Amino acid sequence: MKIKIGCIVLVLVLLTGCFNGEKPDDPDIIQPTTQGEYSLLANFAVSPVRLYHGTYLGSYDAMEIGRRLQQKSKKHFSIEQHYLQEGQILTYDRLISLVRRESDVNPQGLNPPLGSQFDIGDGRTFINDAVVVADIVELNFMGNASENFALKGISLTIVLNQNIPQTKDGMDTFVTIQTDRLYQFGTDIGRKLESYLRTIPAVGDVPVFITLFSTARSDATLPGSFIGEGIFRNRSGQFVKNQEKWVILPSAEATALDTTLSSQFASLKSSLQSLLPEAVGVIGKARYIDDEVDELKITINMVSKTYTEVSMVTQITAQLLDTFENNDMLIVVEIRSLGTVMAVMERKRNQTKPTVIYVN
Repeated sequence: MKIKIGCIVLVLVLLTGCFNGEKPDDPDIIQPTTQGEYSLLANFAVSPVRLYHGTYLGSYDAMEIGRRLQQKSKKHFSIEQHYLQEGQILTYDRLISLVRRESDVNPQGLNPPLGSQFDIGDGRTFINDAVVVADIVELNFMGNASENFALKGISLTIVLNQNIPQTKDGMDTFVTIQTDRLYQFGTDIGRKLESYLRTIPAVGDVPVFITLFSTARSDATLPGSFIGEGIFRNRSGQFVKNQEKWVILPSAEATALDTTLSSQFASLKSSLQSLLPEAVGVIGKARYIDDEVDELKITINMVSKTYTEVSMVTQITAQLLDTFENNDMLIVVEIRSLGTVMAVMERKRNQTKPTVIYVN
């Protein structure tokens, strides 16, 4: 009965969009469907800046930022003592003022002032009027019932444009900011953002976790990556660098980075390509954290004529996942026929067998 009431409350909140920024009054809890994830408050409030995110964040980056920000936050805001909520501190007006340029009338602006030149890091190339900060994503972490579900932590991602569009000799091109320079700039404005948040009464001395994310180019087929993070408690903290990246499989970059995974992927691809008269396409995307593979996504494109063909490819793929001996990584496989998703399978970390779901 409690779950049903929670669902009703959630639907009503989503329909009305009401949230007054105050502490929730005895909310029901939405329990996680996966172990090790956050519970949510049933009086769920959508982000007041969700439309801005939808405009300026590509789907690859939006999902990567959201998932990784939650994962990273667990180090600082435990899942046992905190409930997850969409960010409510950065209203639309606050966000807009932050992503605008710094000026006399907008001192909290995080982008370089109008008329400035931005050094990309090589000491000789400068970008006029660079727009480096694209967005800021926020999550809130609330205390338990004994604490009246009060705000206990804030996590943010500053989204940084590493590839700045330029027009040179009448041609549209990109100028790439070196990662070390982007990190330096990100840490400077990260501290500025933390100082600005402290001026908001609802924040006060709440711990603030700030991450730095470098976006991919608009024509990229991979998400960007996190390049830094810092936790600020008692109004002090330090940033540290992150080493994260996505690579395409197969590719020369993937082979240079991890010959074992590349070889295992090539074996799986070879086994699948001859199953049907038409070619079966197999593409992988792997995320590396500190040079260790953390997640592998595989997309299989086929031309199926019968359900039995779909079933056959799915079952053989499930067996072939044994090729990947590293059980510390998450593996997600999507099987498509003429662009339509037919089946999805997932092998969770520390498991040996995947879970398979037939979609069509």
